[in-house]
Amino acid sequence: MSTATASKAADRLTQDRLRATEPYRHTLLPRVVAGVPLLVSGLTHIFVPEAPLEPLVEAAGFPFAAVVAPIAIAVKIVAGILLLLGQWARIGGFLGVPMMLGALYAHLVIDVWPNAPEMEEPPLVLPIAVLLSAAYVLWRGAGRWSLDRRHASRAEPAR
Repeated sequence: MSTATASKAADRLTQDRLRATEPYRHTLLPRVVAGVPLLVSGLTHIFVPEAPLEPLVEAAGFPFAAVVAPIAIAVKIVAGILLLLGQWARIGGFLGVPMMLGALYAHLVIDVWPNAPEMEEPPLVLPIAVLLSAAYVLWRGAGRWSLDRRHASRAEPAR
């Protein structure tokens, strides 16, 4: 076997492991619980001028807020799409976990929310629910109703 062939086989094996999932139906719920808020919050930070992410990143004390904020928005959108479609859902879960850890940290350290100082702080339950759901998808995979499962069905040899 040539080196190129061995490399392709190893890449294929890695991809198959990342996309591996069992035919669970219940994993649709954590995918939606994690995917919808990630996608909506990412799009909100882009399309609603009153809700920029950079002031929140600065208020939380993260370094390089001008660089971190656009990257975080892109990661939220990508993670949300991957989770909702169930396409590379473990990658979506992997991306969603640090986003929600950052959101939890921001909830703990920000006293007055810079985007809406007159309003109450957003509920702490949301980042916790998204964090747990993303971690569950990372652990279990996308489940039966996902593009990852369709990929696995096509990759299985006929018996």
